Amino acid sequence: MITQPGSIAFANWDAPYGFYKDLSVWLSSAAGGLLLVLAYGLYEWRNGKLSSVNLLLVGGTVLLTAIIGYRAELALGGEMGYGSGNIVLFVIGGLIGFILSVMLLLISLPYIPTGELYYPYDRPLVIAWLAMIAATLLLEAAYLKERRREKLTEPEGQDPSGSSSEPRGP
Repeated sequence: MITQPGSIAFANWDAPYGFYKDLSVWLSSAAGGLLLVLAYGLYEWRNGKLSSVNLLLVGGTVLLTAIIGYRAELALGGEMGYGSGNIVLFVIGGLIGFILSVMLLLISLPYIPTGELYYPYDRPLVIAWLAMIAATLLLEAAYLKERRREKLTEPEGQDPSGSSSEPRGP
């Protein structure tokens, strides 16, 4: 979700190639960001804080995002020399795209309400972005509700960070 406005901003920097270019740049940047999430997940998995099911879900999401984005890039057919050549270069370029999209995020946000960031053919991308924002807010509300419920059900005087029989660190 975070990568979309910045990705669209730099996808439309030179010339409007159309919907598929904007989609492929966004998904490439998202795949690059998800690789970082996967790397952090591997770190947490090694420390025993994350299950292997979570890693498989993130890995599947990275793979699906990269495949759909690369297929969108292939739909351009190398138009005006655009394209990475293969899916590995597409994902590696996604790491660079992720950094660029995060750098351009704050600059591009004010242009969303004015309609200057997106071309008319990008309406499906705007709808997808708004749907992801709504889903994120709903998930956050459910998470906060669950945390409040856990705090209410904890016995009084018990430290939520661990059992009282374990020695406390510095």
